[in-house]
Amino acid sequence: MTLRTDRTLHLLFASLFFWMFGIGLYEQLIPIYARQLGASPVQLGTLFTIRHLALACGFLIGWASADRWSRRTVIVASWVAATPVPLLLAAAPTYAWLVPGLLLYEITYFGMPALQAFVARRVPPSELASTFGAMGTITSLGFLVSPTVGGMLADRLGIRATLVIAAAFYVLSTFLIFRVRWDDADATAPGAPSRLSMAQVRRLMPSLWIYSGMVLVVLITVPFGTPFLREVRGLSLAEIGFLGSMVALGAVLLTPVAGRLGDRVGLLPTLAGNLAVFAFGMLLTIFGPAALLPVAAMIRCRSPLQTLGQALIGSQTPTAVLGRVFALGGILSSVLGAIGAFAGGYAYRLDPALPLLISVGMGIVFATILVWWRPRSLHGGAADPA
Repeated sequence: MTLRTDRTLHLLFASLFFWMFGIGLYEQLIPIYARQLGASPVQLGTLFTIRHLALACGFLIGWASADRWSRRTVIVASWVAATPVPLLLAAAPTYAWLVPGLLLYEITYFGMPALQAFVARRVPPSELASTFGAMGTITSLGFLVSPTVGGMLADRLGIRATLVIAAAFYVLSTFLIFRVRWDDADATAPGAPSRLSMAQVRRLMPSLWIYSGMVLVVLITVPFGTPFLREVRGLSLAEIGFLGSMVALGAVLLTPVAGRLGDRVGLLPTLAGNLAVFAFGMLLTIFGPAALLPVAAMIRCRSPLQTLGQALIGSQTPTAVLGRVFALGGILSSVLGAIGAFAGGYAYRLDPALPLLISVGMGIVFATILVWWRPRSLHGGAADPA
């Protein structure tokens, strides 16, 4: 079965679209919201450090549940648990009260490994990069308009009102997830081992470190990108929202291209090229003229990198442990992201551009490593399906 003819994936991706539309209304406003509620740069970095550690806990739960329990149960439970998050954030009187809502949201990522495994099992290995690219494109479409709308709503009504509106889209997405028809790809893999063997872990570690390091390059910019645009470049919330939509537009345009290149040219060269493009976009964000900020936003989108990394893991992982390996990748990247956010808070206090410049330097170094270093375990093609 291919993505084009798979109605189950179509409905699943529709649910993802509305969810991402909801989070797109407010996600990039959270650092600014925290600053409005009294957070210093170091406290902001600490807040995102806590988020990443909670995300690691979510992936630990995903590790425990993936490939053991029904994927339908895990995925639906994660959707339902995250639905009230925007209302919890809207009720926060100080930045510290953002923690419960943010923790809950990150922990509900326990459903992501099951979701990724569910998608990976429904398509042939030759279409993994393009399928994950399509999923990234669909979710990016949710961000195409919503950050602009969210920024305009925040300028006129306040960030709290924007959060309440976002909650309505979460409810719609959850309604759709209940209508997905689950089938054989929902079941746990027959004969799934109780744990990953050390031999499997050793073989998969290059892919996992590549994915985690690539995610770190992106995540270190997340807490500080919009405060930089607000406090240094002097943009309004509506203008910042518009740039968020431009990031989504870049993802919509570039993610399918990256997926096709990953299938045809190879995942590692394509990842290296995307890292270089991301780094250039960050440099334009820091030093470029205001007229080029929309272009910078488009080319610093992270969706191509994430989907290529997911395809890399999927192509190297036996089917029986797909969910747990995706969870392990999430744990590693979350821990690295926590370290990056904590250090980034101190870097932002020294110079607001410094966390973004660190990301640029890491991206260039990492791209160079991918060009010149090819782990042997990544030369063998797709993983054994057993």
